[in-house]
Amino acid sequence: MGAGNKGDVVKFRMIGVAAACIGLLLTGCGTPAAEPVASPMPTKTLKLTKVPDVAGKPFAEARDRLFKAVIKYDAVGSDGVKFTEKPNDLSVVVSSSPSAGKEIEAGGTVALKLEGTQAEATAEAAVKEAARVRSLRYSFKCSGSESAITAKDTKSFTKLQEIWASPDFARFKSCDLRVGGKWYMDRYNLEPDEAAVVKQIGVDGGDASAPYMAYGSVLLLCAIPPKDGWDNRYGEYPTGPKIKAVAKAAAAMCPDAPFVAELVRVAGGVPPAPKTAMGNGTFVVGKDVAAGAYQVAVPAGANGVHDCYWERTSPQGSTIENDFISFAPQGPVVTIYAGEGFVSRGCGNWIMIG
Repeated sequence: MGAGNKGDVVKFRMIGVAAACIGLLLTGCGTPAAEPVASPMPTKTLKLTKVPDVAGKPFAEARDRLFKAVIKYDAVGSDGVKFTEKPNDLSVVVSSSPSAGKEIEAGGTVALKLEGTQAEATAEAAVKEAARVRSLRYSFKCSGSESAITAKDTKSFTKLQEIWASPDFARFKSCDLRVGGKWYMDRYNLEPDEAAVVKQIGVDGGDASAPYMAYGSVLLLCAIPPKDGWDNRYGEYPTGPKIKAVAKAAAAMCPDAPFVAELVRVAGGVPPAPKTAMGNGTFVVGKDVAAGAYQVAVPAGANGVHDCYWERTSPQGSTIENDFISFAPQGPVVTIYAGEGFVSRGCGNWIMIG
């Protein structure tokens, strides 16, 4: 082969190599690409916590202990049924699953087995709610005036005990009442226990013709001390069956009333003890007022007693002794005796002095 031919061969080989290299570059050939290396998966670290000892503890305490341990709970009743509402805080935990001391993942759930069931808890809650509503059934308004219905100085109460404990109790002269939002003189539906009270009033000879009024009257009789002469309300003297029946019902309803002795007296048909004070009016000595010496009390700020007439009468009505006093700086004094009558007009209040 001549020198010219050899040069041509070398030239063609170089062109071929160059073309091959260009092809390799275009097709991604050359140095092989590195295989992708998968990143290592992160390892999850579990945070464990120990189940606290909650057996025998009230539910509220057990719940708090689990909360501090970052543990949730499911409450299960003694019947195996899961609670769908929060259990009573005082329900006792029988056991836990897992048990105390076991390690579980923080945020995990422990089953608490409780004494009682969801059904019992629901029934108990219903009873408490009924008691709460019942505690608000009565609304009293009491006043130092003779008519709490029209008075503007009334105090409001929902319980008899609140009335008795009021600092104004001694000055109250009247109370009004609403039952279930209705005035006690209007018709309202009685609860079973209220109806039982009225039924007993009828059995004892009282007036149960208007049950709502009868029950309201008993409640009001329990509110404040009865007025003088209250036991003659039905025109019965001495105490007759109607007032005795109401007094008996009141004494049974409010045995802790500060004045229950007066209710018991009338309920037992015992006549009132003669009083040792009297105002204007007519009195039977030994029955309405006790025998003894009395003097008119001079009102505070007054300079004496003016235009006072008094009279002692025999059982048949004849005058034993009398006097008209135009002015007495210290108040007149008179002694009255059992069996006779006594009349006072314009004198004010007589107080026994001996």
